[in-house]
Amino acid sequence: MTGLKKRIFFGTAIFVAFFCIIFFDYIYDSDISLGLLGIFIGGIGLLEFYNLAEKKGFEPFKVSGIISGVIVFIGLWLSAYEEGINQIYPCIFVLIVLWLFGVQALKKDPEGAIKNVSITIFGIIYTFFFLSFIMPMRHMLNGFGIILLVLLVTKGGDIGAYLFGSKYGKHKLSSVSPNKTIEGALFGLFCSLIIAIGINIIPGIRILPFYLIIPFGLLIGVSGMFGDLIESVIKRDVGIKDSSGVIPAFGGMLDILDSLLISIPVAYYFFVIIGY
Repeated sequence: MTGLKKRIFFGTAIFVAFFCIIFFDYIYDSDISLGLLGIFIGGIGLLEFYNLAEKKGFEPFKVSGIISGVIVFIGLWLSAYEEGINQIYPCIFVLIVLWLFGVQALKKDPEGAIKNVSITIFGIIYTFFFLSFIMPMRHMLNGFGIILLVLLVTKGGDIGAYLFGSKYGKHKLSSVSPNKTIEGALFGLFCSLIIAIGINIIPGIRILPFYLIIPFGLLIGVSGMFGDLIESVIKRDVGIKDSSGVIPAFGGMLDILDSLLISIPVAYYFFVIIGY
């Protein structure tokens, strides 16, 4: 099986599995499966990030970081039910900072305290915090439709950019990711826009009026590209191709999530700003 066929096969399997989880919650009017999935993939993604950080000489607090990340995710999850939690939610990060410096203080040698605490907190923000916005988005009007829209627009742009760029791309988009091209990026953005419009006109799924779905599709397409580039910068700094080998044909969990980690919070705030 060629590399492209493997990506298509496993990519389809991943999407079908995710759709089944979403459909289960839809049938039972729940968010439990989505929340547990978020915690699971967030934990794997954060562990991968910490492993990458270690290659650059950092010493992140892995256990404390993952536990703190789960708490952050659950905090935003609960805020979807209790509006009052939104007011105290930032306190979570204060407690995390205090906890991490407390753990560092228990070490005999305080050397590297600032960089190790900082990289631990950044990993929490980059993975669990960004990912956690999917939970309040789930509780918006037609939340399941919104989640599928964001997923398909983001990943549709990824796939379009990859396929078109690998065949017709000639001009490099960025030095940090040699395989990405301007031609691929433009076609990926076009795919994101077409997918957004196409899904939005399906009877019973329409989420936004036409004059809003166009900027939404473009915004999510661009934010997905930025998410992809951010992970490329991290991997280039470490000097590796994939964040891990846990997912056949794709690499690691971060290689799957990279674009979504930015497009999910961007999509959430887009709906908040327009008063959806």
